Amino acid sequence: MEEEKKFKRIAKWTLVVVAILTVFMGYQVSKLGFDYDFERFFPQNDPETDFFLAHRDKYGSENDFIMISIENDGSIFDEEFLNEAKRFQDTLSTLIHIESVQSLINLEEPIKEPLFGAFYTRPYLRWDDPSRYGIDSARIMNSPNLINSFITEDGKAMAIVLNHTEKLSKEKCDEVAEAVNRAVTQFNFYKIYKSGRALGQGYFVERLQFELALFVTASIFLITIFLIIAFRSTWGVIVPLVVVMMSIIWLLGLMQLFGKEIDLLLTILPTILFVVGMSDVVHILSKYFDELRKGKPKIEAIKISVKEVGLATFLTSLTTSIGFLTLMGSSIVPIREFGILSASGVILAYILAFSILPATIVLSKAPDLKGQGHSQDFWSKNLHRFYSWIIRNRRKIAWSSLVLILICFIGMNQIKVNNFLLEDLKKDNPFRMEFDYFEEAYSGVRPFEMALSVKDSTRNILDPEVIRDIDKLDTYLREEYGAGFILSPLNIIKELNKASHNGNADYYNLPEKNRELNRLTNNLVRTKNVDMVKQLLADDLQECRMAGKMGDWGKIEIDKRNQELEKFWNSEMPDYLDYRLTGTASLIDLNNEYLSTTMVWGLFVAFLIVALIVGLMYKSIKMVLIALIPNMLPLMMIAAIMGFTGIDLKVSTSIIFTIAFGIAVDDTIHFVSRLRLELAKGRSRQYALKRSFVSTGKAIIITSLILVAGFLTLVLSTFKGTFYTGALLSLTLLFAVLVDLLLLPVLFWMFYPKEKARS
Repeated sequence: MEEEKKFKRIAKWTLVVVAILTVFMGYQVSKLGFDYDFERFFPQNDPETDFFLAHRDKYGSENDFIMISIENDGSIFDEEFLNEAKRFQDTLSTLIHIESVQSLINLEEPIKEPLFGAFYTRPYLRWDDPSRYGIDSARIMNSPNLINSFITEDGKAMAIVLNHTEKLSKEKCDEVAEAVNRAVTQFNFYKIYKSGRALGQGYFVERLQFELALFVTASIFLITIFLIIAFRSTWGVIVPLVVVMMSIIWLLGLMQLFGKEIDLLLTILPTILFVVGMSDVVHILSKYFDELRKGKPKIEAIKISVKEVGLATFLTSLTTSIGFLTLMGSSIVPIREFGILSASGVILAYILAFSILPATIVLSKAPDLKGQGHSQDFWSKNLHRFYSWIIRNRRKIAWSSLVLILICFIGMNQIKVNNFLLEDLKKDNPFRMEFDYFEEAYSGVRPFEMALSVKDSTRNILDPEVIRDIDKLDTYLREEYGAGFILSPLNIIKELNKASHNGNADYYNLPEKNRELNRLTNNLVRTKNVDMVKQLLADDLQECRMAGKMGDWGKIEIDKRNQELEKFWNSEMPDYLDYRLTGTASLIDLNNEYLSTTMVWGLFVAFLIVALIVGLMYKSIKMVLIALIPNMLPLMMIAAIMGFTGIDLKVSTSIIFTIAFGIAVDDTIHFVSRLRLELAKGRSRQYALKRSFVSTGKAIIITSLILVAGFLTLVLSTFKGTFYTGALLSLTLLFAVLVDLLLLPVLFWMFYPKEKARS
């Protein structure tokens, strides 16, 4: 009686402290923000990232623009359409944070005055004079620098490019997006499309907020159903939900305290904590209810439960955390943060499960389990039958596993490392459809960025020989590589040459004589402080920039084109010139090159830790191998499925393997821990195996179904990366429980010493 009073006093204080901290953390969660910043996915402490940042500081950003395409039902050279386009452009130019607006409405070309040699400009399109439309349209459609840049090839749509202030914050990007969307609704064009970082960032954050609530709600619904089926008790449903929800609130509150916002990866964090944290609670409750059914008093039942399940649950929480912590080896900051926060959440869930749950049990009336014996009979009877079937068919199971491993090797060899800029959005997503429109109608929206430098100090970028070599490179990039809308000092020189011949498009090229070319480059040098020139040419004339657009062909295809570009450079370009591809898109591709190494390293560390744990428990290398094989097979199976179905390895799918291993190994540890306890009691191998299978089978099946159901909620996402994470994790955990139930007993039966002791 005194012992019970002592436990109740401790339990009350535990719940009071936890309640106060939960209220505080809940307040912090209410202030939690959302973030979607592409640049955080750049590899850190990497020379390529450092080069890009220096390149951007020198020439300006490649992403601080919004592109709008307005389409007419017919040619754009229509008086009513162009008048409306002019009003639209005037409206856009007044919007907040917009610094300049360019389109055919205000683009001008330089013209050289023949008498005195001075340059002046004239508009490409005299939009306010319909009588000039015929002449202007012919000149525009014959201007290679305009086609697929400011006008489509069929002449039915024109682009308006809005340049906004560089490096805008999330809040200011939202202001720009809201202003642009509001302006668009004021005009009635036949069709209108828009794309840009400022617009995309706001859209993604809205989706993050919606999906975070969706995942949590769906997880609660599905897991509640499983808890009702498993425990058939109101008490057995409410208490686990409360414990796990508190874990999520605490972690999100800590994120806010440390100034961390939710990004695309972290939207799945509450779901992971929900399903992983539930595993601890289910194992404790299953053992507690079993002891109550045996007639044990409440306090004794909870003591036995904590003692027998505590170590195994601690080890499973540890291995799951280690699985997440291996992501710290990634060079990508959001993945590292995801690993640290997920591991912290798992440990939090463990601490709360073993504080709140025992305290709640002590202060609550033990549930009446009379009349529920048939449930236990159901599990016991069917698990006994299942175990007998496994032992009878152990050789078939072993040989089938070997065949499956061979098939997995075939599928694994077909996995490809690939990524696209907006691959996370499904094809029917409105934002993705607008992106695809610009891919088809214009030169693409993926930035192409190249830095050229002269290695010979006696030369500079504007030397005639160097300029002619750059022209050769420009031709290759347009005709063979597939880049478009390319801007470099070469374009300005060609424009000046065209201007010297009264704007004749036939002269949009380099003059044959070096004397004439020197004259043009001298004119360019005199204007090098003009913004347009400063964005393309370094002050010392030793470096320049070639910036353009290209199709989002995927990393595999772009790597092929880059290899062909390197061959062209080595065979056709002079030794005194050097080039370097850079830009945001290149850095995102670079991330994927690190994925395989990071994933293998992470899995190796996770395997090592689990091997160490099992080795310490059994002091046997044979036992380590027996425990690891069933956890390698599910990972091989999921890798094979990815290979056979063409699911590419990328940032979002690369994290699946270390997470899945950390979670899947939990069942093995529970089984091995129980087997160790049975053997310690002097049981025979056969008896210990059967008792371990039957006693842990129910909890393993229930927790695995909860995990699978919880992760399946992620398939509701509009982001393909999140969708694949949910689907593949669910499949991995389903395979893991099947392998643990089928193969693990067989391996113990076949390779563990037959008689450790007799009961």
